[in-house]
Amino acid sequence: MTDLLIDCGNTRLKWRLQEQGVVQRSGVMLVRDVNLTQLQACLPDKVGVLYWASVAVVKIGLCLEAWAQQKNISCHQMTTQHQWQDLRNGYEQPQQLGVDRWLAMIAARQHTRRAVCVVDCGSAITFDYVSAEGQHEGSYIMPGARLMGQALVRDTAQINVIHAVVDSTEPGTATGPAALAGCQQMVHYGVGGLVKDAQALGYEILLCGGDAMAIAEELDLPYLEELVLDGLARVAGLVKH
Repeated sequence: MTDLLIDCGNTRLKWRLQEQGVVQRSGVMLVRDVNLTQLQACLPDKVGVLYWASVAVVKIGLCLEAWAQQKNISCHQMTTQHQWQDLRNGYEQPQQLGVDRWLAMIAARQHTRRAVCVVDCGSAITFDYVSAEGQHEGSYIMPGARLMGQALVRDTAQINVIHAVVDSTEPGTATGPAALAGCQQMVHYGVGGLVKDAQALGYEILLCGGDAMAIAEELDLPYLEELVLDGLARVAGLVKH
């Protein structure tokens, strides 16, 4: 049986094809490019079951379901739960916790049984704290560098960071590069400070998300690119080899 796993974030859609738990193929596409034609062109043809989770707009999920129906593929959407095995959702309204973060925490529990802080660096940056007993203790959510830059462009006159290319370790010598460098420094020091605080409290740190690799290298921390897909596979009852 071939299983297709899809994690659809705000910016990227990531997919992975598994057969009896063995990863066969994987890929990425931009969410803004997702439509039925693009899915037909980019996703594998021979699929038995589709398991998907999304924090993107509703039309993306409808598009995935339409693709699966056209292919006559069994389709299962994964959503945030109150509890999965010994992991307990700490939100007062569990469904408000993004399913990508929930799945990442599920996968993190397979990596370590210690207290763990899952840091997802995507369009937004999220910190989710889980005790050694599996209790989700709460979260921090902050904008990523790109969202901060967009806010500056939108709400401040005469700032354009769209074409700016900067070394984020140096102050900018024009308004656009200075704004972009400032946003990147905010992310660098914000994430670094919270990571150090979490480590001081005994949390193991796991990073995921499209912008996390550079941060993981700087802080010498583990980067798990497919943590959300790994959690999705766990909930679906699949095992990755």
